[in-house]
Amino acid sequence: MKKTVLLLVLGLASFSLSAQSRMTYSWEFVAGVGVGRGPQVSITPEFVAQYDLGGGFRIGAGAGTRFARPCLQYFTEFGSHHRSFCNELDIPVFMRLGYGKEKLYANMDVGYAICALTLYDWGWAGDGWSEGRKEPSYDGFFIEPQVGWKVGRRSALALGLLFQQSAVSDYVKLHVDTPTISYGHKITALNVFTPAITLRYVVGF
Repeated sequence: MKKTVLLLVLGLASFSLSAQSRMTYSWEFVAGVGVGRGPQVSITPEFVAQYDLGGGFRIGAGAGTRFARPCLQYFTEFGSHHRSFCNELDIPVFMRLGYGKEKLYANMDVGYAICALTLYDWGWAGDGWSEGRKEPSYDGFFIEPQVGWKVGRRSALALGLLFQQSAVSDYVKLHVDTPTISYGHKITALNVFTPAITLRYVVGF
């Protein structure tokens, strides 16, 4: 699937060379904040090329570089929740279908994030205490619907909801035995689509 997405992006790029009059290009800067098992934060600069299909419809493709702090473990302890995070650098590539007239528009991005680098926080290495590399936890397929508003001739703001395939461990503390204070717990490895709210600033050219 990675190869398919990359081939689609490259195909659109070559097609754009023969359809310059109907092509538009943009730099897009995206900031995201996760909810639930989503990331603590993500920052993504992207380049997007789009082709005008007519009638307000557009099709395009894009790629970027995303720094994120995805959720590594999601803890549930006696009714309360908290999360631990790691650091990850990914390369998202995607196809885009858009529609809009005048100021208001909507986009749907569907793609795949390829992990370039992932590290534990300092002092955390899963089963020990040291800084080090880890397996990717915030790469894979993603989908991101967006609604935007043009704020100038070549600029726009958009609000989106990113669902990214993620590897998360659920840690549930079940009970405490007294007086020995022994803990019962359950850890479950999940591969789920985690949510993040995104704000996007678009500069067209």
